[in-house]
Amino acid sequence: MKRMIALIMVLLMTVPAVTGCGSNSLGDYKKAVDKTDQILKGQNSAEFSTSLDFNTEGMTAEAVNELNYYKNMSGSFRSVYDSRSKQGIYRNYMNLGGLGFDFDLYENGDEKFIKLPIVGKYMKLDDVLKEAEQSPQKPSELISEDTMKALGAEWVGILKQEDVFKGKDIVLTTPDGEVKTKVYTITLNDAQVKSLEENALTILSKDENLKANFETVMEKKADQTKRVSFEEFINKAKEQLQEDTVENFQYTAYVDIDGYIVNETVDVKIRRDAAEQGKPKSIRFKLEMKNWDINKDQKFEFPVLTDENTMKSNDLDQTMPSLFKDLFRAR
Repeated sequence: MKRMIALIMVLLMTVPAVTGCGSNSLGDYKKAVDKTDQILKGQNSAEFSTSLDFNTEGMTAEAVNELNYYKNMSGSFRSVYDSRSKQGIYRNYMNLGGLGFDFDLYENGDEKFIKLPIVGKYMKLDDVLKEAEQSPQKPSELISEDTMKALGAEWVGILKQEDVFKGKDIVLTTPDGEVKTKVYTITLNDAQVKSLEENALTILSKDENLKANFETVMEKKADQTKRVSFEEFINKAKEQLQEDTVENFQYTAYVDIDGYIVNETVDVKIRRDAAEQGKPKSIRFKLEMKNWDINKDQKFEFPVLTDENTMKSNDLDQTMPSLFKDLFRAR
């Protein structure tokens, strides 16, 4: 569930997500959420897509072409991990307006490194952190663990018995093979989604990690007129909620016989009638996540780092486009 929240937070102002259950389905579903959060090792994957329809009225053809770059975005990740041994391999892919790139993140005990897109070389994250520690603004996790827990509590806390429908058992095809699952379908209305979003934004507004990272991004903006404070950003996001209409929100969870969520999907559609020029007037977000090999021993094949296949963070200026430099310098 934490992974799901992390992905949806990227689109929080457009895509909130929550789940629930019917009859005693609410309690059953919450148990599945709690048990899935306790998984220590295994494999998982996710695929998501976002479609934006912009208000282009009165815009030049050049400006419209720039917006088209963001019209359709998609991505995926796949990971194998063992939390106890602090080992993991996380393979990620992003496609922004037809421009695709992938990068791999490796964790082997205290050693963490990434395989960079474009250049195809590795970089130790310790190098990035040492560089950042010499700057006034030190890096931090994007969102604190306490905030993640609070968001998770908000996620299930908003649910009511009638929000969730427990359907018939079905056999689901998974990477583990054919698995018998119970299906939970949750449909939320506009008011529920907005309540979740507003409460989530209030929680996020108190997160010092998020605030520090946001301010770091603002400091990098060349155009000072586009810089806003963290408080202004949160308040603007809350105002935007009142202009949105959630036309569809549906979440489906598939729970196996052991009580783990092995598959979950989210489908959200939002309309913005008063969208400003160049802003989205409708948003469609889809997400599918899978878990398998749950709590089974995993095998890890880590690449051997050498001077030839490893680069320093200060080499990014010469080898990568600015879009990717900013991405990998941020933490």
